[in-house]
Amino acid sequence: MDGKGFDIKLEVAGKRYYIPGRHGDEETEILYREAAKRVGQLLVKYRQHFSKSLEDNQLLTMVAIHLARDVLRLEAEDEVGTYAREIQQWTDKLDEYLKK
Repeated sequence: MDGKGFDIKLEVAGKRYYIPGRHGDEETEILYREAAKRVGQLLVKYRQHFSKSLEDNQLLTMVAIHLARDVLRLEAEDEVGTYAREIQQWTDKLDEYLKK
Protein backbone atom coordinates (compact mmCIF):
# COMPACT_ATOMS: atom_id res chain seq x y z
CA MET A 1 0.00 0.00 0.00
CA ASP A 2 1.01 3.64 -0.34
CA GLY A 3 1.29 4.34 3.39
CA LYS A 4 -2.14 5.96 3.42
CA GLY A 5 -4.10 2.75 3.45
CA PHE A 6 -4.60 -0.31 5.56
CA ASP A 7 -6.69 -3.46 5.50
CA ILE A 8 -9.94 -3.69 7.41
CA LYS A 9 -9.99 -7.22 8.79
CA LEU A 10 -13.41 -8.84 8.85
CA GLU A 11 -14.59 -12.33 9.69
CA VAL A 12 -17.67 -13.88 8.14
CA ALA A 13 -18.66 -17.55 8.30
CA GLY A 14 -15.38 -18.45 9.97
CA LYS A 15 -13.29 -16.94 7.17
CA ARG A 16 -11.20 -13.78 7.26
CA TYR A 17 -11.55 -11.09 4.66
CA TYR A 18 -9.35 -8.04 4.16
CA ILE A 19 -10.94 -4.94 2.70
CA PRO A 20 -8.65 -2.10 1.63
CA GLY A 21 -9.25 1.03 3.68
CA ARG A 22 -7.78 4.46 4.24
CA HIS A 23 -6.41 5.74 7.52
CA GLY A 24 -8.74 8.27 9.04
CA ASP A 25 -11.81 6.95 7.24
CA GLU A 26 -13.44 5.60 10.39
CA GLU A 27 -16.96 5.87 8.97
CA THR A 28 -16.17 3.41 6.18
CA GLU A 29 -14.48 1.03 8.60
CA ILE A 30 -17.48 1.17 10.94
CA LEU A 31 -19.85 0.50 8.03
CA TYR A 32 -17.82 -2.51 6.87
CA ARG A 33 -17.72 -3.92 10.39
CA GLU A 34 -21.45 -3.40 10.84
CA ALA A 35 -22.09 -4.98 7.44
CA ALA A 36 -20.02 -8.05 8.39
CA LYS A 37 -21.87 -8.25 11.69
CA ARG A 38 -25.24 -8.06 9.91
CA VAL A 39 -24.20 -10.76 7.45
CA GLY A 40 -23.15 -12.94 10.38
CA GLN A 41 -26.48 -12.39 12.13
CA LEU A 42 -28.46 -13.25 9.02
CA LEU A 43 -26.27 -16.28 8.43
CA VAL A 44 -27.12 -17.58 11.91
CA LYS A 45 -30.81 -16.90 11.26
CA TYR A 46 -30.79 -18.80 7.96
CA ARG A 47 -28.71 -21.60 9.45
CA GLN A 48 -31.29 -22.05 12.22
CA HIS A 49 -34.17 -21.91 9.77
CA PHE A 50 -32.70 -24.54 7.46
CA SER A 51 -31.35 -26.75 10.28
CA LYS A 52 -27.89 -26.91 8.73
CA SER A 53 -29.24 -28.67 5.63
CA LEU A 54 -27.53 -26.10 3.40
CA GLU A 55 -23.84 -25.35 3.03
CA ASP A 56 -22.40 -21.97 4.03
CA ASN A 57 -22.01 -20.84 0.42
CA GLN A 58 -25.73 -21.51 -0.19
CA LEU A 59 -26.68 -19.72 3.02
CA LEU A 60 -24.43 -16.78 2.13
CA THR A 61 -26.15 -16.57 -1.25
CA MET A 62 -29.49 -16.37 0.54
CA VAL A 63 -28.09 -13.67 2.85
CA ALA A 64 -26.90 -11.72 -0.21
CA ILE A 65 -30.37 -11.96 -1.75
CA HIS A 66 -31.94 -10.86 1.55
CA LEU A 67 -29.67 -7.82 1.76
CA ALA A 68 -30.14 -6.98 -1.92
CA ARG A 69 -33.91 -7.04 -1.37
CA ASP A 70 -33.46 -4.61 1.53
CA VAL A 71 -31.37 -2.30 -0.68
CA LEU A 72 -34.02 -2.38 -3.42
CA ARG A 73 -36.73 -1.59 -0.87
CA LEU A 74 -34.74 1.39 0.42
CA GLU A 75 -34.08 2.62 -3.11
CA ALA A 76 -37.80 2.42 -3.88
CA GLU A 77 -38.64 4.30 -0.67
CA ASP A 78 -36.06 6.95 -1.56
CA GLU A 79 -37.57 7.27 -5.02
CA VAL A 80 -41.05 7.70 -3.52
CA GLY A 81 -39.61 10.29 -1.13
CA THR A 82 -38.10 12.17 -4.06
CA TYR A 83 -41.45 12.26 -5.84
CA ALA A 84 -43.20 13.34 -2.65
CA ARG A 85 -40.75 16.23 -2.24
CA GLU A 86 -41.28 17.29 -5.86
CA ILE A 87 -45.06 17.14 -5.42
CA GLN A 88 -44.75 19.22 -2.24
CA GLN A 89 -42.65 21.81 -4.09
CA TRP A 90 -45.24 22.06 -6.87
CA THR A 91 -48.03 22.25 -4.28
CA ASP A 92 -46.22 25.09 -2.51
CA LYS A 93 -45.76 26.94 -5.81
CA LEU A 94 -49.43 26.47 -6.67
CA ASP A 95 -50.46 27.73 -3.21
CA GLU A 96 -48.29 30.82 -3.68
CA TYR A 97 -49.81 31.45 -7.11
CA LEU A 98 -53.36 31.07 -5.82
CA LYS A 99 -52.72 33.51 -2.96
CA LYS A 100 -51.89 36.29 -5.45
